[in-house]
Amino acid sequence: MTFSLLEIPWEQDSYYFDVIAPFEYFDRNDFDDSILSSSINIEDLLTNNLHASQLELNLDQIKHRISRHGVNPHEVDQFIIQLPDIEEVLQLLPNERKEPFILV
Repeated sequence: MTFSLLEIPWEQDSYYFDVIAPFEYFDRNDFDDSILSSSINIEDLLTNNLHASQLELNLDQIKHRISRHGVNPHEVDQFIIQLPDIEEVLQLLPNERKEPFILV
């Protein structure tokens, strides 16, 4: 995920994004080294029960990890997420709505 300068909302606790398949795979050598990037770990990914087509990034956790390495999070313009991590988290989402509801 590549962002424009200062587009990542670091003042928020989390960031939601739409998960749209098929996913595009990039090899390590395909990344632009001039863009400051941060890897996203599987524990940074959260599901969104209200919107099954969205995942949430725990920005607080990511920001803390980036800062520990002496990097200003506001300088990061790209997140790198491994496809197996996204696929594993998506498996946690229900395939169907299980809550009963009544139409009046």
